[in-house]
Amino acid sequence: MTKTFDVDYLIIGAGAAAMAFADELLTNSGARILMVDRRDRPGGHWNDAYPFVRLHQPSAFYGVNSRELGSRTRDTVGLNKGLYDLASGAEVLAYFDQVMQQRLLPSGRVQYFPMGNVTADDQFESLLTGERYHVNVHRSVVDSAYWTFDIPSTRPPRYSVGPGVRCVPPNAISKVAAQQDSFVVVGPGKTGIDTCLWLLDNGVEPDRIRWVMPHDAWFLDRAKIQPGDDFFWRRFRVLHSSSKPSALRTT
Repeated sequence: MTKTFDVDYLIIGAGAAAMAFADELLTNSGARILMVDRRDRPGGHWNDAYPFVRLHQPSAFYGVNSRELGSRTRDTVGLNKGLYDLASGAEVLAYFDQVMQQRLLPSGRVQYFPMGNVTADDQFESLLTGERYHVNVHRSVVDSAYWTFDIPSTRPPRYSVGPGVRCVPPNAISKVAAQQDSFVVVGPGKTGIDTCLWLLDNGVEPDRIRWVMPHDAWFLDRAKIQPGDDFFWRRFRVLHSSSKPSALRTT
């Protein structure tokens, strides 16, 4: 007999968006929630990220509202010196596991099925056993995987690779870097930037790196987007002083 679940929301996925949505439902409603995710643990694409990945924004700006990510400390060394901490991939995964184990599941209103695949709006199956389940959804099916991130480690390159060229995702760069004379980094986004910085930080000369950028990246100054009162008032004073009208001069 097929097991049936009676819930208000069926959430597809257990990544950052799914966890944040479930957290808000717990805080602001009495909803019953079922989360089904193809991966074996929460965290979404962070499970596939390269080992040297970090957030590109302060940790306090990421995660769910009920539990802050990070320690609200400022880095004292490195490129982020003087600014609030940027969580590593391992820290993000540990954080989402804590949210699931210490916040969502203990509420008694969230059920979580890892290694599951939603096959219809009212059905899902186990990727391990093939067992099928039926779901009565009273409010909505929420597909948090609708905008799934494209992670290089999960697919082959979308261009041809010449003979004799070793092409690897950033996940493998630390294993092969010592054997290479030169490097070509493809892509203008955060992953490409992080890969170039990793190579430079580990002593690779700049003229050994070529960076192929199909389009220009858009950057924000992280120093101007920080949590904390001191950063707020410093920025507010700059904006306030620049908006003052010039004094009128009479003759």
